[in-house]
Amino acid sequence: MLNKLEIECYRKLKNVSIDISSGINIISGTNGTCKSSILYMVSNAFQEVRTKDDWLKSADVISILKSVNDGVNLKIESLTKGDETYNDPAPGNKGTLFTCYYENGIKLEFRRHNTKVGNGNRFALKPLYKRGTSDKLPAVPVVYLGLSRLYAFGEYGNDDELKKVRKRLPDQYIDIIGKIYMQFTGISIANQEIQEMGDIKKRSKFLTNREGIDSNTISAGEDNLLIMITALVSLRYYYENIDSRRETESILLIDEVDATLHPAYQVKLLDLFLEYSSKYKIKLIFTTHSLSLLEYAFIQKCNVIYLLDNETSVIKMQDVDIYKIKMFLHNQAKEDIYINRSIPVFTEDSEARLFLQCLFEQYERTYGEKFKKVKSLFHMVDANISGDALVNIFKDDKLLRSTMRSICILDGDKDAQHDLRNYTIALPGKDAPEKIVFNYAKELYERDDVFWQDTTICDLGYTKVYFRDNILTDINSIEEKLAELETQGKSKKGVEREKNKKVFNDHIRFFELIMKKWICDHPTQIDGFYKDLRTLFMKVSEFHDISSKEWEL
Repeated sequence: MLNKLEIECYRKLKNVSIDISSGINIISGTNGTCKSSILYMVSNAFQEVRTKDDWLKSADVISILKSVNDGVNLKIESLTKGDETYNDPAPGNKGTLFTCYYENGIKLEFRRHNTKVGNGNRFALKPLYKRGTSDKLPAVPVVYLGLSRLYAFGEYGNDDELKKVRKRLPDQYIDIIGKIYMQFTGISIANQEIQEMGDIKKRSKFLTNREGIDSNTISAGEDNLLIMITALVSLRYYYENIDSRRETESILLIDEVDATLHPAYQVKLLDLFLEYSSKYKIKLIFTTHSLSLLEYAFIQKCNVIYLLDNETSVIKMQDVDIYKIKMFLHNQAKEDIYINRSIPVFTEDSEARLFLQCLFEQYERTYGEKFKKVKSLFHMVDANISGDALVNIFKDDKLLRSTMRSICILDGDKDAQHDLRNYTIALPGKDAPEKIVFNYAKELYERDDVFWQDTTICDLGYTKVYFRDNILTDINSIEEKLAELETQGKSKKGVEREKNKKVFNDHIRFFELIMKKWICDHPTQIDGFYKDLRTLFMKVSEFHDISSKEWEL
């Protein structure tokens, strides 16, 4: 029912736009960023559903909803008490303080209206209805669960103010509350009724199937959990007893949803919120400081709003994700977040790692800083493992799922084993790095390529003549040795690889230059490898607590 709040000035919220989705909306940020104030504005943006509204199937629905929840459709003057003198939410600002954009295309501007309540001075925020329009506040039940719900029953000393609430949810909904509570806590509750603790809160009074445990002896977290479950099920009761006509039929606001709750309860509660929001058209908006809850919320694609304290104002974080939130909640610099976090990359040998390093340098030249920050997140494992062994390791499903969320990069001659499902790709070139550079060096020599005229090549002394007399002879000697072994009927197993490596490392500086030349001359293959590597980064980065957004297209 409410899509957006555009706040011009309300306390420290100045020129801030808050988008609100139809499902779960989570507001986080450091203390003093007016998170609760946003809940107040939402509650203030609707009027009560009247017992005579034609979409109600029963006139009792609203009175029952109010009887089981402590706050329904609370206005801002009852939520923010003000100071003994006068607490102005927008000093020096006249006119519109914020604008509400509703799902039906209507927008309403809200202005300050001063009032006197008892001995105190307070302000109200009321909509400006333009002349000639039939605008009015939409009628939607808004349940607000503030921090008073956390008041421990054991600390409440005035038993005379304890009252039983007469109206209650139908038995089928009380049973639903009991079943959900049992799923969370393992505690079976009976004889449940709503009880008022003076003007502090409403809570459930009940017995259980466990000796010594009842509504008076459960923990603060278990009491808080039951209050939230009751509110949620009461809005289900409302939905199932109306003629539904809108995208959103009710709103549940919860301040500090994670307070007193174990992280396991927080995650399970979010799952319940997601289910009820979808099935019963409940828009949920709550505040939290819980990192574990926020992390799970991002996985579930919830709308997360994070607010930054700028002393005299509040800034909304752009492109919010869990990694940015961790940085600000821990007050860390970005580079500190990824200390000791990296993605292991397995290759066959040092020659492959040099080839990969040359590829990274090319990508850095092409994509600049965007790839440079990604490059630093890879850790090349300094181990020589055969291609066949790597293939077998990365085909082990149990190993992959538990500890091996790494990247396997085979030599190009193992391209047939390329399998993104197993986090396995092959270097470009369709051959081992040594063979690629041997063959390309000979090709450049035979076609008299301009490579030999390059200033850097000449300054290093790598002329065609030097190549012919020193390097090419070493390459050809490998073929001669293999031919000799074949003539003698001896095994060539491992000999070619060993000799290739020796020649490569004897002239490693030259062959590194050939690698870079080959990479520049084969853009299609290089681009294909880049895309495969990025795909694997996206698959494994979250496992290593690295944001996949670090690698932007």
